[in-house]
Amino acid sequence: MPWTAPRVEAHGEVEALATEWIAAYDQAEHLVRARDWLVHLAPAATAEMRIAALTHDIERMFPGGPVLRHADGRWDDPDYLFPHMLRSAEVVTVWLGNLGPVSATVDRAEIRRLVGLHEVGGIDGADEVQAADSLSFLETLADLTRDWVRSGVCSRSQAERKLRYMTDRVRTPAAAQYAAPLLAWALDQLPTESETEVPQR
Repeated sequence: MPWTAPRVEAHGEVEALATEWIAAYDQAEHLVRARDWLVHLAPAATAEMRIAALTHDIERMFPGGPVLRHADGRWDDPDYLFPHMLRSAEVVTVWLGNLGPVSATVDRAEIRRLVGLHEVGGIDGADEVQAADSLSFLETLADLTRDWVRSGVCSRSQAERKLRYMTDRVRTPAAAQYAAPLLAWALDQLPTESETEVPQR
């Protein structure tokens, strides 16, 4: 495993509550590590940036969301990415609204904006949140990508395209030095085609 960002503690009550909220999600470690990477890349990251990184994929914790075609879909498919981003933004907005007075300590609209851009990036912190998502994916979900291939969910070449996409989309210069070694490591985790299962028909 290449070098990875140090772990950080939650900063502020809303971030601490968000950490508790996401704990039930089966990819909570990815969200936590996205926050950690964000803080490493942007030590002065706002509370809104940190909370957005910590909650960016949370719509997947709830049934009924958009479905990505792993076997033959494009990893940059806007028909999947935008519904996913906006649904996560809506879920986080509702959660914040239910917190009561403590939610007034953060800018809920800004968190919604950042979560709603986490796959594509943007200005004023959105690129940093996206980069943190990518680095955390390479670190924490390389095994998931490997398992897609082993179980026949997608081909090795399709899984490789996913890993390269997560790397190539990063625009934050500070993240580039970490993305390349993480990509190389993640690619090494992928099984060969001969090690994969044939999907059941």
